[in-house]
Amino acid sequence: MTKANRKHLIIVGGGASGIACAITCKQKNPDMEITILEQNERICKKILKTGNGKCNLGNINIVNGCYYNQDFALKKVREFDVAAFFDDIGLLTKVDEQGRMYPYSETATSVVEIIKDKLDRLGVNIRCSFEVLKITKTDKFIIQGVDETIIADYLVIATGSNSQEKTNGYLILENLGHTIKKLSPRLVPIKVQENVKSLQGIRIKCQATIGNYQEKGEILFKENGLSGILTLNISRYVSYNDKISLDLIPEIDEKVLERKISEGLVERDISTILRGMLPKMVALDIMKRATKVEDVAHVIKNYIFTVDTLYGFDSSQVTRGGVDTSEVDDNFASKKINNLYIIGEVLDVDGACGGYNLMFAWMSGKKVGLTI
Repeated sequence: MTKANRKHLIIVGGGASGIACAITCKQKNPDMEITILEQNERICKKILKTGNGKCNLGNINIVNGCYYNQDFALKKVREFDVAAFFDDIGLLTKVDEQGRMYPYSETATSVVEIIKDKLDRLGVNIRCSFEVLKITKTDKFIIQGVDETIIADYLVIATGSNSQEKTNGYLILENLGHTIKKLSPRLVPIKVQENVKSLQGIRIKCQATIGNYQEKGEILFKENGLSGILTLNISRYVSYNDKISLDLIPEIDEKVLERKISEGLVERDISTILRGMLPKMVALDIMKRATKVEDVAHVIKNYIFTVDTLYGFDSSQVTRGGVDTSEVDDNFASKKINNLYIIGEVLDVDGACGGYNLMFAWMSGKKVGLTI
């Protein structure tokens, strides 16, 4: 097949979903010309940040609650074999006790190196520092950059979200006729109305409850709010003025805890007793909230904080909102424009911490690569 007759696929975005799409499509159709357009100076930029640099690739525990908008996401992710995908490109993986999948090397740089090597060997074109300004559709797609216009037969939008990044993917898709649901940061620290400055830097394991949602994990106190993985997951469910209840000693029943404190008062004061259970500054804060033994035990089991606002997109891992999933089919093809596909975080799907968002990105990219 001559170059002039080859079909051309343009993928806008060099993150996880765009990469998975390019690799899969090129493996199945070597004659297709495939080009990734990335606005940054390199691809895989966000992948390097995941899992604190260890790169949490996915999670084998796919259960209810993993995803917001799970009716669209859950079944598709369950059908995806993330370990097989990485084995195919030459990356050895392992799974920890929480079901989180990591590269065996536990370094994100090794993931990126293997990805780049695979793309290079397949002959996928990569154009970095390419900002897409506008896309129009006639019989083909016309992708307009700052200094260049590219024509494509197939178009995949894999621009990611506003979390720790700037993207015009939402605007591009809106201009192509798609609906963008309201955007807000998620998996993000929470500012609270209470004064927590004295607790700044303290980490504490606890059980958090917000409405009907409950989870155990670690909270990190910030100058004006809460952080840590547990907080990030809570952020998916909170609104202004909501009450977050922390159970600081979830293993012990409140009445049993009350009795333990009472028995301890025979030889020690309440301050000493609490410092034998909790970090000093947390103990002091609890004493400000309660004086009677029964009240102290109750506060330990119901340490309440009131939601003020969420931190911004710069502090978030994912974005709530995006392209309305009712406007794409089960293969992520646009229902509005032929040969247009929409994948990854630009869609209105967001998952919990633990590799679920990257899992959705790899899955959607591979599915579109096979479809095309």
